[in-house]
Amino acid sequence: MSYFLVVNGLCIGDLSGAIVVRKTRGRSNHVASCPFRTLFSLTKNALLYSLSTTSLLQFFAMATSFVTTTTIQEIEEHDGDLEEEIDIYADAPSLPVTFIPQLFLQRRIWILDILRRESIVDVLDVGCGEGQLLSVLAQPAPWLPPPPPSLLPSNLNIVYQPEVPDLHPRRIVGLDIDENELLFAAKGIQPPDPRDGEFSKFTAPLTRWQDLNAKVWKGGLEVFNQDFVGVECIVCTEVIEHLPPDVFPALAPMLLGVYHPKRLLLTTPSYTFNDRFTRPGSSRATRARQAFEDPTGRTDRLFRHSDHKFEWTVAEFETWCRASAVEWGYELEEMGGVGQPCEEDPWGREKELGYASLVVSFKRADDDEVKLADKAGQARAVLESLNLPQGPAHSVVAEHEHRAHERSGRLPTPQSIHTIGELVKSKMEYSREALVNLEQMWLLEPELAKLCGGWLEVLIWAVEAHEELSLLRGEGTLDWAIELVGGLTESPVLWNEADTSVDLIPPGWIPGHDLDEPMESDSFSSTGADDGDDDSWDGSVTEDRGDENDAISILAAHEDDEENEVPPWGNTEEVWGKTEGGWGDAV
Repeated sequence: MSYFLVVNGLCIGDLSGAIVVRKTRGRSNHVASCPFRTLFSLTKNALLYSLSTTSLLQFFAMATSFVTTTTIQEIEEHDGDLEEEIDIYADAPSLPVTFIPQLFLQRRIWILDILRRESIVDVLDVGCGEGQLLSVLAQPAPWLPPPPPSLLPSNLNIVYQPEVPDLHPRRIVGLDIDENELLFAAKGIQPPDPRDGEFSKFTAPLTRWQDLNAKVWKGGLEVFNQDFVGVECIVCTEVIEHLPPDVFPALAPMLLGVYHPKRLLLTTPSYTFNDRFTRPGSSRATRARQAFEDPTGRTDRLFRHSDHKFEWTVAEFETWCRASAVEWGYELEEMGGVGQPCEEDPWGREKELGYASLVVSFKRADDDEVKLADKAGQARAVLESLNLPQGPAHSVVAEHEHRAHERSGRLPTPQSIHTIGELVKSKMEYSREALVNLEQMWLLEPELAKLCGGWLEVLIWAVEAHEELSLLRGEGTLDWAIELVGGLTESPVLWNEADTSVDLIPPGWIPGHDLDEPMESDSFSSTGADDGDDDSWDGSVTEDRGDENDAISILAAHEDDEENEVPPWGNTEEVWGKTEGGWGDAV
């Protein structure tokens, strides 16, 4: 089935895969329930759409020209997740509130920054929903973490520290109670189909250098799961406000007490911020047109979402965080917020109303196993005192093993270092490039990366060791480049010098054949440099390129011969990166 974007009766484009929401009469548009969607408030005559993941980016480029204002509904939910129909009034006296990046992205950036900074490799996402965070964590890193400096040549400074650290997760786990959403999460963590090539669901078809276990569970957080005990980091994004009043008291004892992760990253909407959507002194009736009454009846507050059981002020949030940290042996590593509108508030309430989402990072204060066991026992006692109904045990919805490439973590040898250097030189000569960005060389030449065993440091080593190559270190690692010493010494042969006649008939020419039509050729393609339409090169360069195709097989044969010999560096009884203590396990 195909769907189309229609504005003012004009078909703009095919939106196959999108979920189209009906246009309604009058002043309000009604959004139908669907598994994954982002809410757009469009101009008066435009349709309101909800999109699947595959068409979201394409549609956003078209839809942004129609976007007018962001209303209170769903700015804090999982990518605009909506569970029931809501009304949006075109004439509601709400104030424009825009977040760039979108609020859900700002929350995700906050989480990913901490995961990168702390080199976290084991993550549990409680309330994972459709697995937006899990699908990001399932992406392979472009290279392995740096090896121990002691295993590198002492006379070379070749440790590469990217400006934005890469994530190297080894286990990612999701938990949610909604099986329909978990089916989406399961698809997001499954290994890509090799047949998809560059159209892979992953950001880029990168080689995977480290094993990854990915699993999603169905069940409630109040039910114990032995698989979660001792997890390195738990993430809980915009979840606690949805918990029933009888389940919420189990959150801190279970997550901080029983599972006792090194870190708990948690976010929740700020009730204080809600006033930012309306003018000061707006009546309750006005505010209620865009919000929802407390479904529990415990307060007279108006919430952003119909399923919210509570929304905290900044003071209430901080009080709960401090009390939970003290009770379960944690420090508040960070407590603040994310999400401030691009627009200035006409009444200057930015400081007073703060951020749209409140965030906190709990860090475990003590790693003593005895103390952790005592806290776990106390937590179980608290959970028993809550007398919660015993829900069903957690069940696995999907589990996937992502396997590292067979050459990951291979130990470099003198022969491999020389071969890699020669291959780099040959590729630069063939592509007519005297200067190539280091990361570009790595990412655009996957076979070269495999020769390096997944370590960018091995490529740097080979470049530094080659007499005809030089590594230029810029101010930032993104500016590091490989230089061909002396530049390009040979010019490409554009035509045979003896072929000077304009009446020359090419060999094999067939009458009626278009001379401008490209002929089939066995020449190799460029690495991406702009080398014009010239496919013919001098013989020496072509011969070098032919040797490159056999580089891996020749090097592999050489490595097989060396397996029975004493290795030149370290202990190579097993492949590095596959065993404990190997480079691939360094984080």
